[in-house]
Amino acid sequence: MFVPLKTLQKLLKFTSIISAWWFLSGIDRSPREMNFTLKDLETKNLAQSMPPLSEIPLSFYFLTFSFVGTIIGGIVLLRYLHKKKVEYGLNKLAEDQAQLVVDSEFEARNLEDEDREFFLDLTDTRDPKKHGPIIMSSQKFEDAVMVYKQSEKFKDSDLDKIYMLRKGLQFTFKNTKAGFICTQMLEPGTHLECQILHKEKNVVFMSNVLDSNETELLIKPPKVKSRPANMKQFTELYCKIRRENDADYEFKLKIIGQLVRDLNAVILEHTSNIRRLHIRTSERLQLDLEMEFEMVTARQFEMDRQLDLGKGDYAKLSGIIKDMSAGGIKVQLKELPSDGIKREDVFLFHLPYASLRKKLAVSVLDVVSHEGLNDIHCEFRDVDMLTRMKLNQYLHRRKLSMEAA
Repeated sequence: MFVPLKTLQKLLKFTSIISAWWFLSGIDRSPREMNFTLKDLETKNLAQSMPPLSEIPLSFYFLTFSFVGTIIGGIVLLRYLHKKKVEYGLNKLAEDQAQLVVDSEFEARNLEDEDREFFLDLTDTRDPKKHGPIIMSSQKFEDAVMVYKQSEKFKDSDLDKIYMLRKGLQFTFKNTKAGFICTQMLEPGTHLECQILHKEKNVVFMSNVLDSNETELLIKPPKVKSRPANMKQFTELYCKIRRENDADYEFKLKIIGQLVRDLNAVILEHTSNIRRLHIRTSERLQLDLEMEFEMVTARQFEMDRQLDLGKGDYAKLSGIIKDMSAGGIKVQLKELPSDGIKREDVFLFHLPYASLRKKLAVSVLDVVSHEGLNDIHCEFRDVDMLTRMKLNQYLHRRKLSMEAA
């Protein structure tokens, strides 16, 4: 703020010196004898008061052009300084706003002070405008992690800090706002649908994550005759996982080893080669499976579930499941109930040999009548990831049995 004022004061002093020299340079000081009277002081016109051009020294022209140039340069300088001042103020405001956003995100995620300090080391910058995108994007965070691991500052002891910082920023599999781009985002307790190739057959089993760090992932091995299977004979494990309200993901994990003493677990190497299935693949089979159903309205079903009333006195129906997928079923009924079937009505049924303890619930999407029969198109509702895995396994077993027959 004081720089333009000091510059302006110096400019005014310099201008006053030039003006004084300009006015004094045209006075003739040679000795002459003249009859000087008061009338000589009268000004007739400006042209007569000016000396002849031949008598004006070159210094006058030099100082005149210097004065004009100084004025113009001073104006340009002042405009430049004002522009810089405005830019500095805007940049300072943007920096303060960016820092406020970063601080609020840290507070919202309850990030520890140690993690915040390590975040500054990881990003190798103090600019909050560069911190914001990294905090908001899991992809940019992983890019920063990759750069940091390849830098000279990286130490093996930083691996645990990176893993904890990722969790602190909530870049986890459960956070659907963060893209699932590496298996380090999987948390203990996450269920996986696993598959291995054994004797030219695909063996499918379900497992859950026991523990994880920045380099390794531990999962529970399958059991063969009530004993943990030896997974060290295989090189890789094909995994599939469903993310609620998102999509299915599949990836391969390299088998490093297996713990058999303290904690029976399979040691897997992390991967970032993850494939997102935009279209959820699922087996759709023709079953023609006779089934007993219970029918209830959607409103009554929600009320009973919220109040945890257990089994209610629902209407009973007999029908045939014509086809089935992990997304829904098509039921065929010979006769409709007296009250009819409306959209969003709920059918409850128990699917045998699917290893499911609770009954499955489907919502009616459409009712199509033809040739004296009624096709009820339904979709599964309130199906968690584990139940969907068991449905896929059930359909896979049915398909193999049908092909064998």
